[in-house]
Amino acid sequence: MPRTRTTTLLARGAAALLLLLAGAEIGRRIADLPGLPTLIDLQFDLTPHSQSYKVFEANPIARSSHPQALPTALRTLDLELPWKDGKQLPLIDFIKGTATQAFVVIQDGSVIYEHYLDGYDAKSRFASFSVAKSFVSALTGVALKQGRIKSLNEPIGRYLKPDEIAPAYANITIAQLLDMRSGIDVEENYGGSLASPVVRMYVSTDLQRFIARRDGLRFAPGSRFEYRSIDTLVLSRVLARATGMRLSDFARQALWEPLGMEQDASWSVDSARHGVEKAFCCLNTTARDFARLGLLYLDGGRIGEQQIVSPAWAAAPRQPVNNGNALDYRDGWWIPPGNADDRDFSAIGVFGQYIYVNPATRTVIVKLSDYGTEQDEVLTLLAMRSISHAVSGKD
Repeated sequence: MPRTRTTTLLARGAAALLLLLAGAEIGRRIADLPGLPTLIDLQFDLTPHSQSYKVFEANPIARSSHPQALPTALRTLDLELPWKDGKQLPLIDFIKGTATQAFVVIQDGSVIYEHYLDGYDAKSRFASFSVAKSFVSALTGVALKQGRIKSLNEPIGRYLKPDEIAPAYANITIAQLLDMRSGIDVEENYGGSLASPVVRMYVSTDLQRFIARRDGLRFAPGSRFEYRSIDTLVLSRVLARATGMRLSDFARQALWEPLGMEQDASWSVDSARHGVEKAFCCLNTTARDFARLGLLYLDGGRIGEQQIVSPAWAAAPRQPVNNGNALDYRDGWWIPPGNADDRDFSAIGVFGQYIYVNPATRTVIVKLSDYGTEQDEVLTLLAMRSISHAVSGKD
């Protein structure tokens, strides 16, 4: 996601890590690091980014017991999209030029366009990277609606034990974690070695230990926005405590089952021993099943007659008006510039992973890519907005 380079950049930080592991004695002393084969794979990109879930242990998430196929009414989309330097780019060139492997457009609940490349198809599983954060946000909404969480203004110290978080963090609220305003000092610097906390977090085999060992604040909680993956990780631990379930099990119960997810999924974890989900990056499923999260928000948090999250929660990402030139952030979702009319918003993951939602045009677009670390997020969202207008007939 923007400025969150979750795989190669994190793995680049593993270059120094390989030096640290040059001797077997050193490797044994660093108890919360994965084995050398995993580190080598990450360092040298042996596994494609979109398939990076294969590198880690994972908790399974079974498909729904009543899978619901999305209605399909495919049509040709011969579109020119706004792109760099004021130029127009044909849709297929946009897809191929941004190394897209799965591209799905859903209009009024029906799949109207679907394109896969590089041998992938509708049943292929992809890594989500920071798109996972938007799922954690949705799960927070479910927990709130079910009464497992009483208020977003509750301090996380009510859920996490003193030996699980530093005293400086106990009064951080759930809302501050959702909006990336906690101030927890885990800098998003992916270019360093294991001395970079976020690199260590990504490869850690004991994430609860990682959290417990943090104790600094970058700023007073709630005083400003600063994107930090640690916030989503801590929020996921609050959810696990509030629900009494593993995050992946809660996701299966709260989202996969009622949304009628068609395919089995997984959530990468720190290790088989601890089973703590990498909640900030690593939910893995198909393009169509990713799209169902967007459809949930598009339909006011409801699936059929079942209200999954409250209408107010589902509407929350639509409320901010972004008149700037850069992305804004709210409740685990990104807000593109110039969204006053559309109130559109998107989940975004590094390498070009998107769940774009446009309430004005009733469009959801999923894009899963291996585009590289500079992924033209704003331009991509504006191109998706253009697609949504074209397919809906909106001027």
